Amino acid sequence: MVEMFAAENGLKGDPRLQAISNAIRVVPHFPKQGIMFQDITTLLLDHKAFKHTVDIFVDRYKDMDISVVAGVEARGFMFGPPIALAIGAKFVPLRKPRKLPGEVIAEAYELEYGRDCLEMHVGAVEAGERAIVIDDLVATGGTLTAAIRLLERVGVEVVECGSVIGLREVKGQRRLNGKPLYILVEPREIDDC
Repeated sequence: MVEMFAAENGLKGDPRLQAISNAIRVVPHFPKQGIMFQDITTLLLDHKAFKHTVDIFVDRYKDMDISVVAGVEARGFMFGPPIALAIGAKFVPLRKPRKLPGEVIAEAYELEYGRDCLEMHVGAVEAGERAIVIDDLVATGGTLTAAIRLLERVGVEVVECGSVIGLREVKGQRRLNGKPLYILVEPREIDDC
């Protein structure tokens, strides 16, 4: 996996990145002690920061011949659709088990605290399509790796994963099947807004 931070990849000093970071609320000890929860709902409330987030992804992906934007439940659903619309791609939701009606294919994966699964409608994508996978935050890479495997099982070429927030060193660096990971901002430690 190759991690790329927007600030180190052509956007150094771009004030939009600071606006995005500032719009994310940090909630200490949620959902459990020791976790510094990165709350993107405050980013969504700031229409300028939300637009900056979408615009940066759109600028990156608009000329990459992407036909599928796959969003990881649930917060990937907030960023994926506007990116898909802007680049002329379809949006494909990757959902938790038993949320999609009809026939699905599934990919199970390990979490730090157990197992989970992503599902996608059969026929949502076609072999040969080019996809990006979007989520709000990447920590271990487990969910994104499952998303990549799910799409690749049906012949989709996953070009890159994009995340609004990402750790400097993703804990599961050998994951993501060698796919690049594009990250807008690093997590904040305290809420200093």
